[in-house]
Amino acid sequence: MLKKILRAAAAGAAFVVVYLVCLYAVQDYLIFYPDRFYAGPSSAGAPAFEERPLVTADGHLIMAWYAKGDADKPAILFFHGNAGQLATFAPHLKAYIDAGYPVFMPEYRGFGLSGGRLSEETMYADAVVAFNYLKDRLGHDKIVVFGYSMGTAAASAAAGICSADALILAAPFYSLEREVGDKPVPLARLVLKNRLQSNRFIAAYPGPLLVVHGSEDKLILPYHGRELFELSPAADKEFFLAEGVDHNRLFFDDGNHRTMLDWLNRRFGAGRRRLDFSPLNTRLESFVILAEPECPHLSACADV
Repeated sequence: MLKKILRAAAAGAAFVVVYLVCLYAVQDYLIFYPDRFYAGPSSAGAPAFEERPLVTADGHLIMAWYAKGDADKPAILFFHGNAGQLATFAPHLKAYIDAGYPVFMPEYRGFGLSGGRLSEETMYADAVVAFNYLKDRLGHDKIVVFGYSMGTAAASAAAGICSADALILAAPFYSLEREVGDKPVPLARLVLKNRLQSNRFIAAYPGPLLVVHGSEDKLILPYHGRELFELSPAADKEFFLAEGVDHNRLFFDDGNHRTMLDWLNRRFGAGRRRLDFSPLNTRLESFVILAEPECPHLSACADV
């Protein structure tokens, strides 16, 4: 009887070891889900963009797209989510470009034409390279960092390390470790290589912050966004819960971008431009945003 118990225990232990080894081996693919497909801006339906390849600190070439805008508007540095690439996300940034905001989108390592392999360390390092390129090479003094889903980790790092003028997080996770803990994957946190600790950067970032989350987000539960918002030391911060909106619709339903764009315009001013939020996945009436005075908090945060 004892031998049977010991054999069963040994078999169970061996299964757990094999399970953890396999989980460790495939986790980067499951988490980052790199997409090697590439289409240029025109083919992607985003003709306002042009290709601007970057070289990382360790010599890898990564693709980036850039759309010019008004000289008096801050540039938006955007980091996309997983399971896609530049062509997937760029068309849904049209409203910001139409409003006059320059937009810069760096690709991740291993996605599209970009070389190298993505990890937590390289994500943060490349985010800083992209921020500095936008500031030093493209000449933008004011930079708003914007991240969606997985991209909120890169955005938080760039904003915290480089002292961005503002930060927008759409469907963020508090940390990947906590996000994995929400999933029915036993013992996954024991072998997690990349922890993507957005909370670490948000806790030290005092600049203007907007956190937006869908109330029906089942992929990254809304409490992640709420806790990041509460963790932030910023005096100028807002949390917006989009009622009835799930994870994908928050970004890919273009009408939801009105929240982010209105927040930007209230802080950095808005010229009289007609903005179209109906081209892709939703049909909403166009509307006009009128010029407004600068946010009273802006002067206090500009030197952050």
